[in-house]
Amino acid sequence: MTKLATEATTVQFPLVDYAAAAGWERVSDSEAMRKRRGEGGLFFYDELEAALLRLNPGVVTPVDVPGIVQRLESLPNTIAGNREVLEWLRGKHTIYVDSEKRHRNVRLADFDNQPGNNIFQVSWEWAYRNGVRKGNRADVVFVINGVPVAIVENKNPKSKDAMSKALVQLRRYELETPEMLTAPQVFNITHLIEYFYGVTWNTQRKHVFNWKEEKAGSYEDRVKHFFDHTRFLRMLRDWILFFEQDDELRKTILRQHQTRAAIKVAERCADPSKRSGLVWHTQGSGKTFTMVTAARLMLENPQRFAGATVLLVVDRNELEGQLSGWVEALLGDFQGSGVAVEIASSKKRLKSLLKQEFSGLIVTMIHKFDKLDANLSTRSNVYVLIDEAHRSTGGDLGNYLMGALPNATLIGFTGTPVDKTAYGKGTFKTFGHEDESGYLDKYSIAESIADGTTVRLRHTLAPAKVLLPVEKLEKEFYALAESEGISDIDDLNRILDRAVNLRAFLKSDDRVDAVARFVAQHFRENVEPLGYKAFLVGVDREACALYKQALDKYLPADYSVPVYTQSAADAIDYPLVATHQIDPAQEKRVRKLFRKPDQQPKILIVTDKLLTGYDASILYAMYLDKPMRDHVLLQAISRVNRPYEDADGRQKPSGLIIDFIGMLRDLNKALAFDSQDVSGVIEDLDLLLAEFRRLLAEAQARYLAPLEGGKDKQLETLLYDVFLAPEVRQEFNDSYRQIESLYEILSPSPELREHIETFQQLVDLYLMVRNAYSSPTRFYEDVARKTEQMVRDMASSGGVITTGKVIEFDLKTLQALRTEGDDNATVINLVRAIETEAEENAEQQPVLLDIAQRAAAILDALEQRTIHTQQAIEQLSLLVDEREQADAEREKLDLDPTTFAVYWHLQGDGIKDALPVAREIMAAVAKYPNHRDNDDERRQLKSEIYRSLVTRGTDGAQMVRLGDAVLRMLRN
Repeated sequence: MTKLATEATTVQFPLVDYAAAAGWERVSDSEAMRKRRGEGGLFFYDELEAALLRLNPGVVTPVDVPGIVQRLESLPNTIAGNREVLEWLRGKHTIYVDSEKRHRNVRLADFDNQPGNNIFQVSWEWAYRNGVRKGNRADVVFVINGVPVAIVENKNPKSKDAMSKALVQLRRYELETPEMLTAPQVFNITHLIEYFYGVTWNTQRKHVFNWKEEKAGSYEDRVKHFFDHTRFLRMLRDWILFFEQDDELRKTILRQHQTRAAIKVAERCADPSKRSGLVWHTQGSGKTFTMVTAARLMLENPQRFAGATVLLVVDRNELEGQLSGWVEALLGDFQGSGVAVEIASSKKRLKSLLKQEFSGLIVTMIHKFDKLDANLSTRSNVYVLIDEAHRSTGGDLGNYLMGALPNATLIGFTGTPVDKTAYGKGTFKTFGHEDESGYLDKYSIAESIADGTTVRLRHTLAPAKVLLPVEKLEKEFYALAESEGISDIDDLNRILDRAVNLRAFLKSDDRVDAVARFVAQHFRENVEPLGYKAFLVGVDREACALYKQALDKYLPADYSVPVYTQSAADAIDYPLVATHQIDPAQEKRVRKLFRKPDQQPKILIVTDKLLTGYDASILYAMYLDKPMRDHVLLQAISRVNRPYEDADGRQKPSGLIIDFIGMLRDLNKALAFDSQDVSGVIEDLDLLLAEFRRLLAEAQARYLAPLEGGKDKQLETLLYDVFLAPEVRQEFNDSYRQIESLYEILSPSPELREHIETFQQLVDLYLMVRNAYSSPTRFYEDVARKTEQMVRDMASSGGVITTGKVIEFDLKTLQALRTEGDDNATVINLVRAIETEAEENAEQQPVLLDIAQRAAAILDALEQRTIHTQQAIEQLSLLVDEREQADAEREKLDLDPTTFAVYWHLQGDGIKDALPVAREIMAAVAKYPNHRDNDDERRQLKSEIYRSLVTRGTDGAQMVRLGDAVLRMLRN
């Protein structure tokens, strides 16, 4: 009796037939063996040698061919060698052309697919044996120009767990015969019914994806679509990415929602009739890779985007968190293609690049646009890709950006479901108003879960005995509101986090002990047996330290580690917090070990760090004990939605949130939000702008005009005479709230750039009125997110606003700080002075850039209230001391600025013989003068830097970290 289905007749040979119908030439197994010149051959050598000559006329000669083939054969049989093969295919490697006295790129594939330039072949039963290891046999292998590019494993559709067995087989190839996987870039596994794909050297289940088409297709359709020549070549050229994580080289491929979005972004930017777009892809769906790929699609197409500038705009947390360690690897792809790449880490550098009409990619942070000149670049071929757009462009920063680049195309990316609040209206209005649905591309939570990109989130309230009592919260909340004279619901929401008694309750001894005991028992019974790990989220740094102390009573000490922002002053002010602080090197180690199932710690105790920009798929449970709202809450809980598969193939079914406060009562509603019609939140912007201008002009004439000239008596009269009448104050407050609301809704907009100064003055007056008629011991700076930022960033002179005094960055200032007491303005001005000096003297004193970055971090901590003013002053004092020491040391050593910056950084990291190492590194730099633009030179330079470091006893992680830091200095 004939069998109904077999692997060969039902799956394997039909796949070969469908591939042949799609234009792939059949090559029998015996003929393939001849072309490979035996079981140990990696390529079809005749086709490879012919392609080298055909695709590189005037560059590769017959004499060059054997050397190139030998270089390919000698690549390591690892993921690193696999990356090298892809770079050869993409034409990013070079040979020296003697007749031209220069290096020229060599390509192994024609991605434009001119007729006859590429040879597409498919073979089966691809046997490999190297004489040492046992042999293996792949079912089907696809070859382009003699180079294997795809490997397919087929299984019988009757077989139980067919796809899991296929995946295990690929893993066995990687272990037993890795040579088989040196060249192939992608794999397929199929048993007729399902069709999966992924990249070689990454066979974790969460990175194996179901091949989806626009409409459901047959097995034949899937094969023909996946291996369509044009689509497959584009996948090799654009969709495969290598990156580094935890100091390890990794590989991924963009999924279909990512490629779709990247293409749409490029198409939108090429459309001269449109200037915006919103990409809404849920948290965990790979926005970073999508953004970088979209930028590459534009910049590597100079015919379509001639002279283009693409700005990749992120906030500081993302650059230091999620993008840290990936920037070099991701952006390195641009270097070999001739695309210029700049990381604008200072306002001065960003301004310079935009003024000089720089063409290429600029990576910068959103706060670098603060107070940037209007109309800095009026070009229309500037394209701005903005990460986390729902928060990055809020308020002045977005207005400064759009004012500086009034004709740029803005593409916003968000991973947070945006509801119908002012945040959502602003996001859809700014980026989505040119699309009927409100977004250019969308990948919802429901789609993500269905595809396996993320897992479902489950949540539950913890036992009532550790819940925050609602009655207590309401009583405290309304008492605070009444004392402030606040009745507006938005104002009430904004002061929630400022309720001091709430934090005191959350950190009470009995409650901390009860929560810790519950967490320990729940983790031991429900999380640890599954092989997963957990976060405990405390309300602040002190809460984290308290929880660490309490958890150690119920769990072994090595189970948990608190990770939070450091402060040198904690040793005196918060000794318990200081006791449990870990330094940056320890934190990096903890981040890495937490991802590993067989390593401690198992619980991270956090409050600020790691809640965004840190992905650990093994994270299953989050014990939530911190009030958070809106996008901040959703970003935090999304840490647990990453898919995970353990060594035995068991997959994480969901992420679990244990809520001790009751923040997630409406979580289902928040996560189920799926805007089908956002047109209702996109109002007539012209009418709103006209109304804003009218109201602001009226307020300026009535309240600000009398203050022109800056007479103190006039201000006193206005504050204590005119505003003495409650009805006048109420009228002013109502007017201000209308103006402030319109400003928030319209931001960011280039039309607001000219009104920022007037609005700042009105904000300042509002705060003065509020302060004058409220209890001085109560909060006043939390009127609105915009208002708080205005107070910190006051820069106008005359009228209502008082200019802060300029502070020099020297030892005299240090002494003044220690005698002046707690003065936030002093701290802010000192940080600004440090940043200004660093920007203005970056070339002469590169060492100042590192100091300025640390100063900015101190100011951020002060603004987030994780440290108080005196702590900030003490930390800045240490930086002042360090600057003075650096000046003295540089004068003593008589080094050039860059050598000294490298030496100072190495010495600060504990490197012995830092000076000889710095000199060795600079000598290597001289050997590779084109390392900024030439991929090969940069790799050789990095190799020499590593060699200098490792001979001084650095471990692998320290070597990589210092090497990357040195390369960043050299690039600046």
